[in-house]
Amino acid sequence: MKQKGKLVRWNEDRGFGFIKSPDIKDDVFIHISELKKMSRRPKVNDIIYFDHVTDETGKRKAINAKIEGVEEVIYRPTKRSKGRRFTSKLISLLVFWGLAFAAYTTYPYWSQMVVNSLPVDFVDEDFTGYRCEGKRYCSEMTSCKEARFYLMNCPNVQIDGDNDGIPCESQWCN
Repeated sequence: MKQKGKLVRWNEDRGFGFIKSPDIKDDVFIHISELKKMSRRPKVNDIIYFDHVTDETGKRKAINAKIEGVEEVIYRPTKRSKGRRFTSKLISLLVFWGLAFAAYTTYPYWSQMVVNSLPVDFVDEDFTGYRCEGKRYCSEMTSCKEARFYLMNCPNVQIDGDNDGIPCESQWCN
């Protein structure tokens, strides 16, 4: 059964106070944590409804307390535990490294597929003296041999519009 009493002392800085109840001989200690569902903090002279327990030292303490006339707050912010954040980051990291490892281990097959799709005479051609210098278009090439080198060895080139393995067909390799 709930007791009724008046808040006679309150220490705002420390978050505790004492309730005087006509049914209980001594003042009853109350901590702010027992009023956590209230929409405002308690003030001296508030009427408090509470249950009470006696601790190991024989002192009474208010629990499950409510302030008369003050609305209860139902909102409870959800707290993500540090363990969950760590776990989700760990899973993300493992997925990333798994994908990176899969890409790394299958790269030789990708590059071989590109080489196999090129005409046979391209693969054995000597490209000594050529290097990737950021050229991307046929208009930047100086010969059919350079275009073939770029198609086989350089990323992000746009020199084989019909994807038949022969670069710059209308400019250099016709």
